[in-house]
Amino acid sequence: MDSPLLPYISVFFGPFVQEDAAVLLAASLSANNPSYYPTMFFVILAGLILSDIWKYWIGWAALKNERARAFAEKKHVIDLKDKVQRYTLATLFGARFIPLARVPAYVACGFFGVNYAKFCLIIALTATLYTIIIFAICHLLGEVMGEKFEWLLPIIGVSAAFIFVTVQIIRSKLGRNKEADSS
Repeated sequence: MDSPLLPYISVFFGPFVQEDAAVLLAASLSANNPSYYPTMFFVILAGLILSDIWKYWIGWAALKNERARAFAEKKHVIDLKDKVQRYTLATLFGARFIPLARVPAYVACGFFGVNYAKFCLIIALTATLYTIIIFAICHLLGEVMGEKFEWLLPIIGVSAAFIFVTVQIIRSKLGRNKEADSS
């Protein structure tokens, strides 16, 4: 079935699987086909914001667990909680642009009881900034490369995301192997 809504649905739910790849895909589609812009921008932005916001609730729900509550009362955790609450903007801004920092930071915000409205506002701000940057880069590359090479943008985007994910998986496996060797 070839639905005209399929690219929009894929892009909207993409951030729930892999945020960076979904944003690159949306920006590449938009750069290749101007009819996708600006709708694709707002679809990926909505998906990105919603996929980030639900992570807050994972941290909040963790506090229902007795062991998690006990962990939250440890001195170093309380110190971290104070820092995250005091520097929420810097924490979430950094998490948006530092690889592998988003999920732990967003879950921590829920765990540490960061004001939900403040969290949502900052998430929307950082997601918008991130999306604008990626779209601008893809559209500028499309302009520089010209129509003859526009078909390369999606390939570049998906390849970059694939390489990024592969590197992170390898790092994770190497880290686990080092832990196993040291125990």
